[in-house]
Amino acid sequence: MRNSCLALSNSGEAAGGRLTGEVLLENVFTQVDSFLSQGILSNSREVSRLLGAVEDAMKLIAPQLRDNHITMETDHTEAEIAVRRRQTPAIGPISLANDNARLDTSWETATGNGTYPGFALAGLVCYKTLERSVNNSFQYLTDTDTDTDTDTDTDTDTDTDTNRDTATATASKPSYQISSKVVTAFVSNPATEHLTKPVILTFKHLKVRAESSEMNYTCVFWRVHEEGGAWSSRGCTKVTSNATHTVCSCSHLSSFAVLMALYPVKDTFELRLLTWLGLSVSVVCLLLCILTFWLCRSIQGTRTTIHLHLCVCLFIADLVFLSGISQTQSKGGCGFVAGLLHLFFLGSFSWMLLEGVQLYRMVVLVFNTTIRPLYLHAVGYGLPLTIVIISAITYPDGYGTTQHCWLSLERGFIWSFFGPVCTIIFLNAFIFIITVWRLAQKFSSLNPDLSTLHKIKVFTVTAVAQLCVLGTMWIFGVFQFQEEGTVVMTYLFTILNSLQGALLFIMHCLLNKTVREEYYQLLSCICTPQKKRYSDFSTNNPSSSQSQGSRRTQDTGELQT
Repeated sequence: MRNSCLALSNSGEAAGGRLTGEVLLENVFTQVDSFLSQGILSNSREVSRLLGAVEDAMKLIAPQLRDNHITMETDHTEAEIAVRRRQTPAIGPISLANDNARLDTSWETATGNGTYPGFALAGLVCYKTLERSVNNSFQYLTDTDTDTDTDTDTDTDTDTDTNRDTATATASKPSYQISSKVVTAFVSNPATEHLTKPVILTFKHLKVRAESSEMNYTCVFWRVHEEGGAWSSRGCTKVTSNATHTVCSCSHLSSFAVLMALYPVKDTFELRLLTWLGLSVSVVCLLLCILTFWLCRSIQGTRTTIHLHLCVCLFIADLVFLSGISQTQSKGGCGFVAGLLHLFFLGSFSWMLLEGVQLYRMVVLVFNTTIRPLYLHAVGYGLPLTIVIISAITYPDGYGTTQHCWLSLERGFIWSFFGPVCTIIFLNAFIFIITVWRLAQKFSSLNPDLSTLHKIKVFTVTAVAQLCVLGTMWIFGVFQFQEEGTVVMTYLFTILNSLQGALLFIMHCLLNKTVREEYYQLLSCICTPQKKRYSDFSTNNPSSSQSQGSRRTQDTGELQT
């Protein structure tokens, strides 16, 4: 921007005339657009510098405008500026508005109580894409709200107390999301830290949503500090709010926005008990499945190998979920837990994709239906690991949130999980449709191999049921891990997550005749050990029988004598 201003100044001097305020204003916003089009700003210091530079430029350029009222809109910004030039200070209301925000103040506020320079101005600049760069600058919001500040009035204390009461009522620390466009309001008055009459800002929400016990709106401004800047609610109070708009009253001028204060679902004893019991049952069932697929020699094959690793992935994921999903105290540890969950839940879907491919091969190919273990492991573990590594390199801060040790919703990072999951679900659904169609063709042939076809039919039904349960679980998981997750979604996700291990054990073990026979033999050996030892002793000890016979013969000879 500095280089652009120098170039513009040189071009004006070369033209031999003075540049108008309109040309200067257009040039500033062209450079701001060029800067913002490069993407999200990397840190809060860059945000503070940009907001400060634009505000200073507006105050310098506005007195040079030929018109008393000007509106300018670009791809990334939208500005409206009003100027009054009079010998005496202007009086009366000022109202500036665009599609996303509205500023209501007065010319008395714009002029101030100092020396009148012969003009007064007021402006409103709206940034159309800046909210993505400041949607994680909440680390100082709660701390600054609890500090003592001289510009905090009675209304602010009341509003802060209300927010604190709400937080206490929900017994949890809120998280925040930007709920409006970022705007900068400025006037010609240089002393705007303590306004005699507060300004009124009306914001349009990014999403239509009414306040509830789990969410309320908070008016904030961008507070510059040594580390760059962050949002604070000091000096700003919420006047009223509905599903589409929030009205704020602020006793100073700066850059403003509206935040959604999101209070997580209360962690009740019933929910914790359900989670522990359900996941414990799931873990036990998955462990039984792993032992069965590993030790039962009569069912070994490609399909059993796939089931074994599917259960291993779910077993590790459930253990990590059970022990670490809420351990958000350590950022590094929470990110590690989120990475493990990302890896092994993706792994479970990868192995289900392999199961669909194996079923299709069993229907289409008569011979050589097995898949090499190297290929199985490359897809089952290599594909998820590649996705996790790329995701971690692209956005390392995306692992772990303030509420869960899971993937962040910022920058669409959650789609590094849901994207592959949705793709695998659609691919498997397509494969199962083709498999059922080919099965129907084979059943209608002249000489069908009924035993093999019935076996493949059962395999297909169980695979579809397995995909439906795990896929449905993550449909509810989408809403569970959203910041506005509800109690219903939490319970549904917990129940389905608990059922998956039991379902796999029932479908692949208890309903399998070969496995049931293995279980029966094992239980027979465990339940009747004494009988087995006695029979083995009586049949497998001939020397004892011979000694008893010779002793009986000797006794008979002695009796005859």
